[in-house]
Formats: sequence, structure tokens, C-alpha cells
Amino acid sequence: MLCPVCKLDQVILEWGDVELDVCVDGHGIWFDADELRHLFAAAGVPDAVLSLEQRLRAMPASARGPRRRCPRCRVRMDHVSVPEHPEQIVLDRCPRGHGLWFDEGEIEQIVDQEIDVGDPALERVRAYLSRFIHPEGGGKEPEAQ
Repeated sequence: MLCPVCKLDQVILEWGDVELDVCVDGHGIWFDADELRHLFAAAGVPDAVLSLEQRLRAMPASARGPRRRCPRCRVRMDHVSVPEHPEQIVLDRCPRGHGLWFDEGEIEQIVDQEIDVGDPALERVRAYLSRFIHPEGGGKEPEAQ
């Protein structure tokens, strides 16, 4: 799959039973449909966080520059955000339901807004994501394919 930003091949990283596609130049990370919910469920986050993908709402195409193409089907993705978040983060979602693209730093921002500070799930999610975003950081590294 190609990165929606730089159009270069992404690297597939596996950790546990989740497989994510990561831009080798650090532009972002692709979550296939339902992988985000699976990650959150594995970390034991509150039920409200599990529904994040369903709470995303479409935004006008003019909300943020040109629309990127889905790495799976190459259709232009929709701009979406979580309406109740005070700090609006614009994500890219495949209109055919293939998944979500998070630009560099966006997944961390969403996690910080979704999970309360002090909740042990916050650190579990951060530790899990660090395997994909910074795989050189200690512990067993994910497998690149």
C-alpha cells in the first residue's frame, strides 16, 4: 500500500494480532476498518472510546486541503472529525469503509483527548502505539513485512 501523503510504499508492522501500515518517512499510520476499536478494546479503554470510529462525522471537503486517496482502493477519502472534541483533529476516512488515516501525531492527540489522564488504559494505549510509531524504543519490536 502507498502512503496517502508521499505515495511511497508503507511498511506493515505487526504487534500481537494487529497489523498496521506505517509510512516509512513518518507521515502517518493507516488503521484498517475496526483495527482502532480492536486496539482500544485490547487496552481496556472505557466503552465510550470504543465507539470512536462511529462518532466520526464528515466535514466539508474544503475543511483541509486536497482529499487524499485511500491506500486500499485509491478512492478519495473524506475528511472527518470527532464533533465533541474541543480541539478539532481532521482525519481521513475511506468512504468505502476500508479504514482511517492518521497524519503524524494525530493518533496521539486523539488518544489524549479520548482517555482521561490517570486512566491506566492511557499508558497501555501509548505503549502499544509506541511499537508502531517508534519501534526502536525497547522491548520486542514488531515484525516488518
